[in-house]
Amino acid sequence: MKASEVMARDVVTVNPQTTVKEIAELMSQRRISGLPVVDASGKLVGIVSESDLLHRAETGTERRRKWWLGAFVDSDQLAREYAASHARKASDIMSTKVVTVEAGMDLGDVADLLDRRKLKRVPVVDDGRLVGIITRGDLVRALVARQGQAPVDAGDDASVSRAVRERMQRESWLDSSLVTINLTNGVAELSGLAASSDQRRALRLLVEDTPGVKRVDDKLGLRPIGGAMV
Repeated sequence: MKASEVMARDVVTVNPQTTVKEIAELMSQRRISGLPVVDASGKLVGIVSESDLLHRAETGTERRRKWWLGAFVDSDQLAREYAASHARKASDIMSTKVVTVEAGMDLGDVADLLDRRKLKRVPVVDDGRLVGIITRGDLVRALVARQGQAPVDAGDDASVSRAVRERMQRESWLDSSLVTINLTNGVAELSGLAASSDQRRALRLLVEDTPGVKRVDDKLGLRPIGGAMV
């Protein structure tokens, strides 16, 4: 699946001149934690998140450093903190270094990015223009949609067995030479040895996930390491 297949297209946005008050109202009313900032042409120029509104002069939550700590903080950092707590427009408070994905990016790569960067959402762009947004929730909904699809008829047992073998050989964590698969009427019997309990579980899931496999009969043993079972 591609990013464009699961992204939300109706994205709430603001422009660089939108006031901080309007931004706060939008976040509160729409129950969202981040707003992309776009210019008149639809180009993504920044993003404002709840964290940008945490330390505000209006609520008395601006950062206050003890005078002696100020001597150890870079002057530019202090200036940025002041600007963040007193800014009036999106252009003065938004983050301009925005992590984005292209509409044609594989959904697995999007998931990896969200996980690696600890992001809740990521804007989707096409030639720099905002076309959608993907959240962690969108990935969960995509999973639900895929789980609800009818099983694929993958052909006879021989075809399914070949598909399983091909998938196994693509996985670097698995020594497929130690595993035997016998497929009968869609039931896959696994025998042989797995290097560990983790690999045994992963292999079972790989086989179960192969179209045409109805059930897995796991008869795998664990390969002894140093005279002990893993």
